[in-house]
Amino acid sequence: MSDKTKNLLSSLIFNVAETILIFLMGRLLSLPVNYIIIIMLTFMISRGCFGKVLHFKTWYRCLVWSLLILLSLFVLLKVDLVVSIMFAIFSAFIMTGRSNICDMYLWTGKVSKYDALKNFVSISPNHPILLEHEEYWRKNYPMRYEIFQLYFRENQTYEYIAKLKGFEDNTVTKRECATIYSILERPLGLPPVGK
Repeated sequence: MSDKTKNLLSSLIFNVAETILIFLMGRLLSLPVNYIIIIMLTFMISRGCFGKVLHFKTWYRCLVWSLLILLSLFVLLKVDLVVSIMFAIFSAFIMTGRSNICDMYLWTGKVSKYDALKNFVSISPNHPILLEHEEYWRKNYPMRYEIFQLYFRENQTYEYIAKLKGFEDNTVTKRECATIYSILERPLGLPPVGK
């Protein structure tokens, strides 16, 4: 028997045993069979749908965490089926590669060294100095104009701009942002950029 077949077989046996243990745990709590199946399927299907699934390197950690998560969902099931289903979906999300808090909401917690200019643009979008420079860049430096629009006006990321413009990396965008800030720093009274 090949190593691949052995790994597949041992994984299959473990998953079946784990499923039986989880099911028995639900029965010990005197839960109806159909509710146990609903919660287990909701958790497993949601977990598969959210993207990259996290796995543990050791079987016992996987078993302990799976038992603890499903136990908590089964305890919630004693309260309400809908609440338990909602938490099953949320728990499945937490157990994926998307569980980073930065991916859950719009703010990443990152601070840009160009925030002073971004804030100025958002507060005074039609400031004459901004409009004058934008018009000059639009005619003479179209790339700088586009990057100004995307980064400072639309608040897009370096990665988004690189992908949109077909750049290999963020070098062009970073260089243009530094130039834009240095050009506007004095006329707009912006603080110097921290290194």
